[in-house]
Amino acid sequence: MSESDKSMRSALSRARYLGSARRGSQDAWLIHVSAAALIVLASGFVLMLLTLLAKDYNGVRAELGHPLPAILTLLFALVATFHMHLGMRSIILDYLHGHAREWALIANICFAGAVALACAYAVLRIGFV
Repeated sequence: MSESDKSMRSALSRARYLGSARRGSQDAWLIHVSAAALIVLASGFVLMLLTLLAKDYNGVRAELGHPLPAILTLLFALVATFHMHLGMRSIILDYLHGHAREWALIANICFAGAVALACAYAVLRIGFV
């Protein structure tokens, strides 16, 4: 007798709240939370960019060298990259099958990680150099 046959739960209760990717609502919840965070961070980021329009190159570098604008820029970039990763993972899980799915998930993780590292490096370089 297999492990699933020993369960007292019905087939419906085992399948409830599971999407087509079999991960349930966790991915959707993370996408919604990161989208809400992006609304707040994007509005702050746009306001910061509007204040930087009147400054020259050295003024922008000096302003981004302060902690608050650097943290805002870094958070915006990292949350946006995480949100991109979640969205692409959802698409990959829904539309690809077999080995193509596995390779696409690996590529998605590597690409999102590379983008996040590049953004973090750029912000920290401006902030500390």
